[in-house]
Amino acid sequence: MLQVVAAVGLTGYFSLRNGQKAVNQVAMQLRNEVTAHIQQQISNYIQTPQLVAQMNANAIHFEEISLQDASNLERRCWQQMALFQSLRPIAFSNVQGGIHAVDRLNDGTLVIRVIDASTGGKYHTYRTDDRGNRASLLEVNQTFDPRTRPWYRAAARASKPTWSEVYPYFSTDALAISAVQPLYETKTKKLLGVTNATLSLSQISQFLHTLKIGRSGQTFIVERSGNLVASSTTEKLFTLSSGKAKKQRLAATRSRDRITRLTAQYLQEHFSDLRRVKHSQQLDFEIGGERQLLQVTPFADAYGLDWLIVVIVPEADFMEHIEANTRIAILLCLGALLVATAIGMATSNWIAQPILRLSLASKSLAEKALTANLASGQLGQSVEANNIIELEVLAQAHSQMSTQLQGSFAALEKANEELELRVEQRTSELEKRTFQLQQAFDFEAMLKRITDKVRDSLDEGQILQSAVQELGLILKVDSCDTGKYNFEQSTSTICYEYITPGMPSAQGYVLLMTNLPEIHHQLLEGQPVQFCKLQSQARWGQKTLLACPIFDDQGVLGDLWLSRSKDAIFEDLEIRLVQQVANQCAIAIRQARLYQSAQAQVEELRELHQLKDDFLSTVSHELRTPISNMKLAIHMLKLGPEPVRFQKYLDILQAECNKEAALINDLLDLQKLEAERYSIFAGTIVLQDWIPALVEPFLSRAQSQQQTLQVDLSPELPPIVSDCNSLSRLLAELLNNACKYTAPGGGIRLQVHSASASIDADSNTTPLTIFAVSNEAEISDAELPRIFEKFYRVPQGDPWRQGGTGLGLALVQKLVEQLGGTLHVKSQAGWTTFTVALANLAE
Repeated sequence: MLQVVAAVGLTGYFSLRNGQKAVNQVAMQLRNEVTAHIQQQISNYIQTPQLVAQMNANAIHFEEISLQDASNLERRCWQQMALFQSLRPIAFSNVQGGIHAVDRLNDGTLVIRVIDASTGGKYHTYRTDDRGNRASLLEVNQTFDPRTRPWYRAAARASKPTWSEVYPYFSTDALAISAVQPLYETKTKKLLGVTNATLSLSQISQFLHTLKIGRSGQTFIVERSGNLVASSTTEKLFTLSSGKAKKQRLAATRSRDRITRLTAQYLQEHFSDLRRVKHSQQLDFEIGGERQLLQVTPFADAYGLDWLIVVIVPEADFMEHIEANTRIAILLCLGALLVATAIGMATSNWIAQPILRLSLASKSLAEKALTANLASGQLGQSVEANNIIELEVLAQAHSQMSTQLQGSFAALEKANEELELRVEQRTSELEKRTFQLQQAFDFEAMLKRITDKVRDSLDEGQILQSAVQELGLILKVDSCDTGKYNFEQSTSTICYEYITPGMPSAQGYVLLMTNLPEIHHQLLEGQPVQFCKLQSQARWGQKTLLACPIFDDQGVLGDLWLSRSKDAIFEDLEIRLVQQVANQCAIAIRQARLYQSAQAQVEELRELHQLKDDFLSTVSHELRTPISNMKLAIHMLKLGPEPVRFQKYLDILQAECNKEAALINDLLDLQKLEAERYSIFAGTIVLQDWIPALVEPFLSRAQSQQQTLQVDLSPELPPIVSDCNSLSRLLAELLNNACKYTAPGGGIRLQVHSASASIDADSNTTPLTIFAVSNEAEISDAELPRIFEKFYRVPQGDPWRQGGTGLGLALVQKLVEQLGGTLHVKSQAGWTTFTVALANLAE
């Protein structure tokens, strides 16, 4: 009873304690992960401007370009801005107040900003053509002087590569920071000017805004001075003063966001001076009686950047479920205590009586066993079980034990005789083992030499030649060869060998392994093979041969062939040595091949990183655009518009909701298809009735876009058994892409016909239904292999600028595979055709 009470009490106590501990651990892990993610993002983001500034300074230093050559300066900046999308702007400025810069407008257009003799000392802004040259004049400013800008003063003051202070951007409502380098005359070290590459810090704020920190957590970045650099909120990080003529930085303690302002005030009070924060610290404080979990982490780089990353997570985000679980655990513990108490009392009373009878019977049996004659098997009276299964099992075990004891005495004498014989055998084996031990020491030393070569060298040939040389000498064999398999593992080519005088060379010899099926099978299984002769191979003649595979966890790479006199065999220790050498050879071959593929993998990782960035950018934009439109429509509805406008705003809200839901459904369905958890339901589809309804909305869309949509559907086409929803979705996606990527005046075709395909060697066929969607647009050969990749979109292929996520064709491919069909695409003669072939599914 006491044990039950103690167990239930401890269970409740540990449940409460572990709940609180889980909250602290989860919160600490979340803050560490969010901080590490922010640090990684900022590190990647700030590398580009310093690299560009260094490149431009080097170009001036090595006289690749000149500050007086306006055309080359502007074209260089234009090329770099086109390459590095995160920068705005890149500029060269001289001590006379001249500047040549290329900036990026809010719509992504590149413009040239100039002050030189051609502009009469005025700040001109020009459009650019497709080669980076000046086009039409957009704007003239008569007050701008680059020498007064923070980035110019920072470079001139530091006299080395550095960052400017964070400052409000001249032409947009955002903060900026510039990577700057002063430019000096090579001989006199006289300052010629400054080059800069500027980052807009609004992109860091946008990144912070996308982070999911618990349910309502926030994060922001501040300078040591306390001014905000970036924030996960949407507030502007500067204020306007002097009649909106001058922009001033916003201090975190004066933020309009309550959480940001109170957190900054707490940090200021806790540390007195933010410059005293030397390492990452986790703190907690209260806002309105609610505990806030806080982490502040310094972030700095080699060019003088010194910021603090602050992450705040309300403890309430985690406590709701913990408190509910605690209440349930207490109730369950009380219920378990009551039930266990009742069951324990009933069970103890039910078990006590049979156990008492069993105890008395066991005591009587033990007393009789002490006086019984073991040899005769007389142990006294048997135990009466009285229909108790446990006692019946105990009585049977007692009888069996008596019989086993009699047999044990007889076996003991026989065991003594066998023991003497085994001692003699073991003495002989010990002498043999001593010899083998010395041999093993020699083998170990040789194996260490080979291992050292594998570790210290990436030269596959040198390692393999050394291995066969060492192995041949220590085993005293006639020959030792290394063979390497071809890709199909059907031939083995002798590449390296060790031979004794009189043995013919086999270098370059090709063994056709399919002529040795039994040996080949064992080698492919990773097993060594020893045999006496190989009649088809005259090189070895009558020899004892050992073949050992060179393999690793990825398969067999080759083999080792050793030969010696036909009267000698290879001992187990020697075979194990050969296997160990083969393992080292496999390591040498594999690491050499891995080294060769390293550069290709680095390039692949770069492409994957770019694909990830494209994915984040695309999905973020596509998810947030409908939400923004819905917010605007809801705001307008709150203003109480006229009935006509009221319905219009409702229509907008419904359309944007549908767009958002469609994107999310595409992502979820693609994940289900990849995880093979997408359900299909086969049914009979009459295509003559079904196709027109599917195509109807695309006919009106094509007409509105001045396109021609033609449907070729045979009236004799048989019904198809397939999943109606999946088939409708993949055809709609193909038709949607056709409308999207076809220019005005272009043609679109949907052709449906039947065909048949052979399924076995007996000429049996299965009926197929072919769906072909064509549109008058061509995809280049370089882009065609990538169109089924997730989130990939053909560059400059959308004449209607309708956008998209790049999920459509990936979803089509997975749906076709789910329906058991095939998908092919070809693009030639100005047309692109997607062909889907489907067989009937089992209903």
